Amino acid sequence: MKRTLLLTYFCLLFISAFSQKYVGGDISLVPAYEEAGDKWLDAEGSIINTKYSDGMITYVHEVAGWNAVRVRILVDPSQDDQPATCQDLEYVKKLGKRIKDAGMNFLLDIFYSDTWTDVSQQWIPTSWNMNKSTAAEALATQVKSYTIEVLNELTAYGAQPDFVQIGNEVSYGMLWDNLAGKDKSTHFFNLSNGYEAQSTNINRFATLLKAAAEGVRASNSSTAKIVLHCERTINSNQVKNFYTWVQQAGFTDYDVIGLSYYPLWHGTISDLKTTLSTLQNSFPTKEIQIVETGYYHTDFTPKSGETDTRSTWPYSPSGQAAFLKDLIAALKSYSCVTGLYYWQPEECGNGADAEGNNRVMGNWDNRGFWDISWKSGNHALNSKDALMVLKTFINEDADNQPTDVTAQYIVNASFDNNINGWTNDGGTAQWKQNTWSPLSNYCEFAWTGDAIVNQEVVQSPTLPAGSYKLCVNCASNNGSTGILLLAGDQSKEMVGTGNVETATIEFTVPSEGTVKLGVKLQNTTATWVNFDNFTLLKEETSGIETINREPLTVNQHAWYTLDGKKLNGQPTSKGIYIHNGMKVVR
Repeated sequence: MKRTLLLTYFCLLFISAFSQKYVGGDISLVPAYEEAGDKWLDAEGSIINTKYSDGMITYVHEVAGWNAVRVRILVDPSQDDQPATCQDLEYVKKLGKRIKDAGMNFLLDIFYSDTWTDVSQQWIPTSWNMNKSTAAEALATQVKSYTIEVLNELTAYGAQPDFVQIGNEVSYGMLWDNLAGKDKSTHFFNLSNGYEAQSTNINRFATLLKAAAEGVRASNSSTAKIVLHCERTINSNQVKNFYTWVQQAGFTDYDVIGLSYYPLWHGTISDLKTTLSTLQNSFPTKEIQIVETGYYHTDFTPKSGETDTRSTWPYSPSGQAAFLKDLIAALKSYSCVTGLYYWQPEECGNGADAEGNNRVMGNWDNRGFWDISWKSGNHALNSKDALMVLKTFINEDADNQPTDVTAQYIVNASFDNNINGWTNDGGTAQWKQNTWSPLSNYCEFAWTGDAIVNQEVVQSPTLPAGSYKLCVNCASNNGSTGILLLAGDQSKEMVGTGNVETATIEFTVPSEGTVKLGVKLQNTTATWVNFDNFTLLKEETSGIETINREPLTVNQHAWYTLDGKKLNGQPTSKGIYIHNGMKVVR
């Protein structure tokens, strides 16, 4: 009987420990884009950088519903010529504090390198003056010292991490050689080969992991959960080998199995589920988090050996949303999966300066949620549905967003079949197809001579009673006026900037009736106007007119003991606490 009670108790502990879930993204480039002058637009076309109290940080928390952010850190990124690897300690301290001040959890990804690290490159920082011949024990001492230094400085600055990832995609080991040598053969191991033949390299790797974990535990961020990151997600046997082998080599002090999952390289959802099932059964006390995922918003042809998933999810903004919905549905069937982070959602180009020098990225990944351009400027939110669906991972009710009723009430909303279905009052509107990348198939007003006056492209659907939002992507020459978005008796002027802007107008239909929707040019000063992709959203109502709610007095981001006492910061000893309204085992 006592044995049964103990087993039940420990099972309850694991359930409690896994009850807290985290969703967000790796937004390590936000400060770099800000410095380069890039501005992100929200769904209403407002500039996120200035509309929200701390720009993108506030937006992803309060609007997108994130409760966590992942950020990478490099030892000395000045040794790397890639602009995207700019995250030194000072950079991360400032960004980390913004994340914590916003009330979000902070996942710190320590690269232990001056440059990018993944399964193909794991190079020792130059300033460490070490190479492949350095004894593992000496290298481990440096790893521990560096880990303590970073975490103590972050904590003192007000940027204490909640999670620490010790190495990035270290599936084949880490710290193989120095940047000048770049020889991985000496310390590399392969997960498809046996343990015994590679035990020397695996034991060396475990020694480095132990040092990193000891650094976390000895720092002022000792309560942070440790993440061990493997990207061989496509092969369940290799992933199992990775975590089994480090355990066999004596390393067990980590809390979270971190995985990368990109369908291009890591297979189908079915492949992912096989890996998750294998890990859940083999390591039942470990949480699992997808610390990197992403999907393409622009069509391309995958290379040989890459998985082409276009038939399942198109490479488009709508395909991104469909992918994430399917991914989240799969993850929710595993109680051990507690985290989901999207890779570089803030990507919007390379932030080039006036001379065309790349200031943020050398190349584009084409997996972000905003419009991409080669230089800094305003970037429209192209993938709103994909961004907003992320929060459904932690909140069952988060997808209770306004219903997209575009297809139900608007004919040919994106002009994919000419401007058929629209009333063209004035005769100057024409259809364009795939001739300007910021817009897709679009309607154009263009003319010579006198300006256009009082001309419209509209539809008049019959809408049921309710509250609505009408959105459109529109661009016209800089400084133009007199361009109106129409919805019933409401209108909103769109001032031309030369860039694609998203305009939104809210309106109410008191009782079912015919409503005019579209665009009107009224005494416009423009010489050209292009627009496409109308979206009609209907607000859902619950039928409850008023709700009596007591004021919320509990700080949802603070930690409390089970008897309700608020802690000063995070717990310093192991036990069961209340955090974000849930019981959490630390």
